[in-house]
Amino acid sequence: MQYRTPLLALSLLITWQQPVFAAPSTACTGQTLSKTFASGASWNLCWTPRQAEGIVLSQVIYKAPNHPARRVLGEAALSQLETALDDGSVAPLFLSTEAGFGGNNLQTLNAADCSGGTLQTASGRNVLCATTRDHGYSYKYTTQRQGQLWELSSHSQIGSRNYAVRWRFYENGTIEPSLGLSGELPVVDASAAQYGWPAMQSGKIATGFTDHALWRLDFDLDTTPANDLVEEISSTPSSDRLRKTKAIAPLNTETGRSFDPETKRFWRIRDGILTNGSVGQLSYELIPNRYDHSRANSSNTPWLAQDVFFTRYNACEKHAANNPTSNCTANVSQFTNAESLNQQDIVVWYKQSYHHLPRSEDSNRIGTVWSSFQLLPRDWHSTNPF
Repeated sequence: MQYRTPLLALSLLITWQQPVFAAPSTACTGQTLSKTFASGASWNLCWTPRQAEGIVLSQVIYKAPNHPARRVLGEAALSQLETALDDGSVAPLFLSTEAGFGGNNLQTLNAADCSGGTLQTASGRNVLCATTRDHGYSYKYTTQRQGQLWELSSHSQIGSRNYAVRWRFYENGTIEPSLGLSGELPVVDASAAQYGWPAMQSGKIATGFTDHALWRLDFDLDTTPANDLVEEISSTPSSDRLRKTKAIAPLNTETGRSFDPETKRFWRIRDGILTNGSVGQLSYELIPNRYDHSRANSSNTPWLAQDVFFTRYNACEKHAANNPTSNCTANVSQFTNAESLNQQDIVVWYKQSYHHLPRSEDSNRIGTVWSSFQLLPRDWHSTNPF
């Protein structure tokens, strides 16, 4: 048996018109959704389905107990997913723009898809599940506190694969975007053994593949979208590894950067004006949850050459690769064209790369694999609000 149809058909699934995108706005587009926890913490946002990205969030606002509500994100979505077979037998496919996570590929959910939650409807279909969950300790020392999170999830079926896009909004202000892969193995009995794994009882080879998920996060901290900055923070060990020296470097122009576990490198987006009432400047930092889902970089593929890109907002820069707008460049490596990031509307493009080498257990259904990262408040408050 040999089959490739689900993968090869992706580029033929949907033809669609690229919409005209307006300048950034503080107005809500789509439907509003909110969650208030028993503590008084709350999240408010807007959501809408789009053909390419699936569910797109906008005007994401967080309020801690007894603190003012402040906006975190102007817009956020899974911008692009590039997938490639290990044997290189077909060209890589761009699932967002060639197939779409929205439209007919965005699945209609039922009660079993949203156990304990509430289904949200768009265009007469249930396409989003909102659920509140316990997440364990918020902290524990001489006292302790158990926290909750608010989860929004949708599913898209593209060819033989099912992708779950999940957003978790924690009571403490943390945001955790995630992508879950399941479905059926796309290619079986069509590649040599070095390109896959014997995943069937008959010993047939299931071809490995790599998914590159690229997220687009338009940060609009607080009331003014265009006064934010990017800083790179590192902690470099001494030669004897007994000390670590902190350094904070501003990224003043558009650029791409890679993670460096040796220096504990990370980045934060901070407001150019506001403080937390003490010495801290309001910001959010980017935290990778799994380094094994990072750094699958390629010098031959510019948009995969870095783990994260920072750009200035441009309405036509919507997709990190295969960007189809006629008046804009094609991918995020071209978006980074030395424009200023100082006191600007900052867009973060974060890449996660997951290589799936099939197992026997995947032969009838791929066990769901999650790739996630976190956006963590840093100096958003002068003390722990809980």
